[in-house]
Amino acid sequence: MFLHPKKKGMIAAHQSKILERIGIDGPAFIDFSTRFLKEFGSAVGAPGALIDLCARRQIKYLRGIHTARKMFGSQPQRAA
Repeated sequence: MFLHPKKKGMIAAHQSKILERIGIDGPAFIDFSTRFLKEFGSAVGAPGALIDLCARRQIKYLRGIHTARKMFGSQPQRAA
């Protein structure tokens, strides 16, 4: 395999797929990719991260939590 001298790195062939490594359900990601910004609004992330963002912003609701739960699955929820 040829690696261009200016290329900073590469992903080894034995690595698992990127969506698996970051914990995103592949079919759900493909389904939502066409309406990504509409579904998430101003923030994108796992459900717990969105809940933490609500707490930091001192708001009760953030568009995208339902979508996050579909994409990231049932990850443990963080306390708000």
